[in-house]
Amino acid sequence: MFMKHPLVLAAVAAVALSGCMSLGGPGTQEGDPPPRIVRNDKNQATWDNPGAFGPVPADLQAEGDLDCKSAGMDRAIGYHSRALDANGRPFPIGGYFCVSD
Repeated sequence: MFMKHPLVLAAVAAVALSGCMSLGGPGTQEGDPPPRIVRNDKNQATWDNPGAFGPVPADLQAEGDLDCKSAGMDRAIGYHSRALDANGRPFPIGGYFCVSD
């Protein structure tokens, strides 16, 4: 999916850089406002609202895991269909919240 959707790579890579488990994690459903890529105080890309991620839909889990692995993480544990890039634009296919085991 990264080759088809390079913006998702940026989103997943941003999560990979963030150490996102310390920021909280996905909830039981997608929330508002949607998560957006921002820079933290160390100038690392991260999600601003990780609690807005809901669970990864079963039909997207394998694809999400592959995307996360391509970014150096182990698996997708959250998904938001309206996740936003750093410019506030929605990713065409949503964004994943990735973790390392």
